[in-house]
Amino acid sequence: MEKVDLKAGLEIHFQLDVKRKLFCNCSAAMAQKNPLFVVERKLRPVPSELGEVDVAAQFEFLRDRTFLYQVFKDEVCGVELDEEPPHPVNKEALLIALQVALLFNCSVPDEIHVMRKTVIDGSNTTGFQRTMIVGKDGYLNYKGVKIPVTYVSLEEDAAAKVEEKDGKVVYRLNRLGVPLVEVDTGIIEGFSPKEVEEIAYTIGLIVRSTRKIKKVIGAIRQDVNVSVPGGARVEIKGVQSLGLISKTIELEVERQLNLIKRGEKVQPETRTAKPDGTTEFMRPLPGENRMYPETDIPPIPTKEVLRVALKTLPESVEKKLERFRKNYKLSEELISGLLKSDYFFTFEDFVKKLRLEPKLIANVLANLLKDLRRRGLEVEECKVFEVLKALEEKRIAKESVADILAYLAENPEKSVEDAVKELNLQLLPEEELEKIVRGIVKSGTKNFDFVMKAVMSKVRGKAEVQTVVKIVKRLIGGNEN
Repeated sequence: MEKVDLKAGLEIHFQLDVKRKLFCNCSAAMAQKNPLFVVERKLRPVPSELGEVDVAAQFEFLRDRTFLYQVFKDEVCGVELDEEPPHPVNKEALLIALQVALLFNCSVPDEIHVMRKTVIDGSNTTGFQRTMIVGKDGYLNYKGVKIPVTYVSLEEDAAAKVEEKDGKVVYRLNRLGVPLVEVDTGIIEGFSPKEVEEIAYTIGLIVRSTRKIKKVIGAIRQDVNVSVPGGARVEIKGVQSLGLISKTIELEVERQLNLIKRGEKVQPETRTAKPDGTTEFMRPLPGENRMYPETDIPPIPTKEVLRVALKTLPESVEKKLERFRKNYKLSEELISGLLKSDYFFTFEDFVKKLRLEPKLIANVLANLLKDLRRRGLEVEECKVFEVLKALEEKRIAKESVADILAYLAENPEKSVEDAVKELNLQLLPEEELEKIVRGIVKSGTKNFDFVMKAVMSKVRGKAEVQTVVKIVKRLIGGNEN
C-alpha cells in the first residue's frame, strides 16, 4: 500500500452473554428457529427537535421497502414489536458495560441517559436504536501510546436480517434487544493498517476479560472509519473478522487515493464490507442530529452499580500474562499463541479442571486449534475439553489429539469415543506394544533410533511416546547406539 497519512477509527460491538434482553424479560438466547407468526411494517422518518430529517434515514425511506418481522416464542414480546414501552434496563448488562468502561480507564457519569438513535433500515421496529453512554474519555495502551477511547456505550442489538427480495426485507426479532457493548475509539493516527488491526484485537481482548461476551458467530462485529488527506471520512460497516481489518483499510485507502488522482470527490458515506475486503456503497453518512432522548426511561443513577463494578473488576490482561509466565512457565511463543486464540481466558479454566501439564494444554489451544482453523475447521469448546479429559484419563494418546479434534470439527454431533473408534485410535496394551517391539528387535537391529522410528510408524496415535521409549530401552538393554 502507498504510504499515506492514514486516519482511522474503530467501532466494535460485543454481544453480552446474559440471560435476558436489555429492555425486557425475554430470553437473549436466540435459540428458537421456527417463528410463531410474522408482522408486516413500513417505517418513515420524522424530523428531529430541530425540524431536520437525518440524511441516512431519508435515504432508507426513499428505498420504499416493506419489512417482515419474524416473532419467536419466549424471545419476542411487545417491546420488540413496539407495542409496549421499554422495561427498566437489565442490571447485569449495565454492570458489565460499566466494567468495560473502567477497563478502558473511562470516566463514568453520575447518571446515565438512554438515547434514541434514528435507524429506519428496518432493523429496529421502532425506527430507532436505544443506546446509552456509560463511559467516556478513556484510553488503552498500545506500543507505549495511549489510544483514545472516546465512548463505551450499552445498547440494544438490531434485528437479524434473513433475506431481501422484491422490495421486502425479512428480519428475525429474537436478536433485537440483545444487550451490546460498543467501544468507540477516537482518531487513530500514525499507525499502519496492520497496527490498527492489532489495536482492534487488543480492544477485543480487554472486553473479553469480563468473560461475559457471547461465543457465537456474529457476536463481535467491527466497523472501521477511514480517511486520507484530500479524502473524506468513510464508515465501513460489518468487517467480518479481525483478520480482515487491515486489508479492508488498505483497499479503502487505495479507493480514495484513486478517486483523488482522477480529480473526483471522495464522498462521506457508509459502505458495507464484503468477505474479500472490498466495500460497496450502503447509504450516505448519518448526520449529527439523529440522536434524541428516550422519554420512556428515566435517568439511571450509577453510584451503587459502579461500586459493585469496581469491586468485581476482572484481572487485567497484563497481570494475567505475568501470572501465566510465573505460575505455568509458558514460553513467550505459547503466550503469544494463546493471546491470538479464542482460548486465552479459557486456558486457566482448563488448567484448574484437568490434571495435565499447562504447557500441553496451551499447545493444544494455541497451536493445534490454529492449524485446524487454517483448514477451515472449528471445534466447539466443550469438545476440546472432552478430548483433553480423555487424554488425562489415558483413554487416548497425545499423538492422536490433532486427528480426533479434526474429526470432531467435521462431525460435531459425534463423541470422543466415536472418533477413537472411527479412526482406529484405541490405546494399545503394553503387552501388545512389547510384542511389536520384540518383532522389530528380532529382525537384527538394536539401534535405538531405528527401532523407535519403526515402532512409531506402526503405533502412532495408539501409544504414548514415553511408553514406547521405556519398552524399547528395556528390550535393547538400554543400548541406544
